[in-house]
Amino acid sequence: MNPAWNIATKELYTAVKSKRFIVIMALYLLIFGLAVYGIKDYLIQMGVPRVESNELGLWGATGEVYMTPLSMLFMINMMIITIIGAVLGAALGADAINREVETGTAKVLLGHPVYRDEVINGKFIGMGILIVLTNIVVYVAIVAVMLMLGIPMDGDSLFRGFLAILATMLYTLTFLSIGVLFSTLFKKPETSMLAAVGLAIFLTVFYGIVVGIVAPKLAGPEPPWGTSAHDVWQETVNTWMARLHFLNPAHHYVQLVQYIFGGDKFLNYYLPLGDSFTYGFNNLAMLLVMLFLPFAFAYIRFMTSDIN
Repeated sequence: MNPAWNIATKELYTAVKSKRFIVIMALYLLIFGLAVYGIKDYLIQMGVPRVESNELGLWGATGEVYMTPLSMLFMINMMIITIIGAVLGAALGADAINREVETGTAKVLLGHPVYRDEVINGKFIGMGILIVLTNIVVYVAIVAVMLMLGIPMDGDSLFRGFLAILATMLYTLTFLSIGVLFSTLFKKPETSMLAAVGLAIFLTVFYGIVVGIVAPKLAGPEPPWGTSAHDVWQETVNTWMARLHFLNPAHHYVQLVQYIFGGDKFLNYYLPLGDSFTYGFNNLAMLLVMLFLPFAFAYIRFMTSDIN
């Protein structure tokens, strides 16, 4: 068997038994279960689904969403999904390398016929599989709870919900990549864990607040309200906010999910998936860049570092 795959299966087995994964997974399922139960009466009685404007200013994401019970559940719990997904990915990757170095197992492992690239690739693959399985379990649990509570669902919503879960996997893998990078930059696992989880929380909770403060400063002094100069200034502020949000993985993830559940007000139904893909292509591309770039730096760092 390929050494990288052996390392991946070992990493998967170890991560599943870890307390941090059990705690995060339990919180994930508990929060979602309570969320579904808390709004079940509204979802059952919501009537005919309709297209509504949806704005998530914390991440600079806007769009028209076709509000079915499943899409509404995603939108209502977007804060939870975004934060937990980022924290889960960062926490799993933050000590992937430096803990092996600190405990001395890296030297023992590399004493066998195993190359460094197989070590880092195997660890990333193992934790990536764990993230994929976790999201699938959560989605199945959500659908099961909704069906047990008698909340109506249609096949199109189920498929788009699955696409939203795939976007969630990609988003979580992005923070896993960032966590692995931090594990190669810091010698102490505790330091890399604190930095990676701290960055995940900052980007998902506080970054939008910072953008709202910084963008008006970058746009210059505010002209008097109601003048044409103020309108120009406001457009400049919006431009700077869009530029700053563009640097945040959470923005691209939330915007992509909104496009997946995007609606057409004229037809009062979902946008065709082809249109959703077209609108969300840039967000998808940026998430892929943010996934591969940190891992590339981590790969180079690990391949050239001294593990003694």
